[in-house]
Amino acid sequence: MIEHGGSGCPEYDREWSLAEAAKDAGDLELARTHYAASGEAARRVECEELIDRALCNEAAIAFELGDIDLVAELRRVVMLNRSQVNVFLAAKNIARAYELRREYKKGLFYARIAHSRAESLERPEWTAAAVNQIGNCQLGDSMFGDAVRSYRDALDLVPSEDTSRAMIYQANLGYCEVVLGRARHGLRILYQCLRAARREGWRRLEMIARIDLCFTHLELGRLRDAERQGRRGLALAEASGEQDWVKNALYLLGEVAVLGGATDEGRCRFGELQQRFYPDQPYLADFLVGVDVRGLINLRA
Repeated sequence: MIEHGGSGCPEYDREWSLAEAAKDAGDLELARTHYAASGEAARRVECEELIDRALCNEAAIAFELGDIDLVAELRRVVMLNRSQVNVFLAAKNIARAYELRREYKKGLFYARIAHSRAESLERPEWTAAAVNQIGNCQLGDSMFGDAVRSYRDALDLVPSEDTSRAMIYQANLGYCEVVLGRARHGLRILYQCLRAARREGWRRLEMIARIDLCFTHLELGRLRDAERQGRRGLALAEASGEQDWVKNALYLLGEVAVLGGATDEGRCRFGELQQRFYPDQPYLADFLVGVDVRGLINLRA
């Protein structure tokens, strides 16, 4: 069984390592470039297992960048069932794609396949990742209590040395706590994530934590803090290219402005949101200025 970073193909391993470093630094476009290059290296040595592995790696990044065209190819990896590792990776990534498509029941189906394969492989860190993905689909479907349990289970499973992964699960848990009305507890969790992200240079985690903190401070009526976190989170989201997080940050900053009495600024934020993401809904900015829809919106859906 081929492992990440020990494939026997030095060129693949080099490109994989560069992709991982770029991903940790929050540069998803660069990460995708290196994962694609690892696939080219795998094709040159004609290793089917490594080709599928590179596809799974590239797809994970492509989905975060809004490109979900690789789902059909990942389904092929699952159906061929040539490698338990690749089936796990493909199923987990398909689940993420369906989460991004807002098709949560389909996402849960594939997340549970990933969970089953991770358990067969006796890889607790992968089992934790699959349980976290189950939680993400539950959260998207507004099953907040179930999601909290999944995130706590994921945190119990993740190895103690895998701090970056644990912090992502913590951030997910923190957001759930806020939505469930436990904002101060969620705030403590999210600041813990932010401190870890800044200390270690984990830009993606910092983006998630700041945008979730913006939401939390908004819920607590701390508009100045909400604006500061939202602006920083938006800058990180724009730099990473993750459009769902850009969308969330624009919406939250619009709400902060309107609630703070800066209606024109709020309309500007909502206008940008409408133009970039909802071009067929020209009425959206005026609607959001006039109606507070926070109680109806799940930012992770």
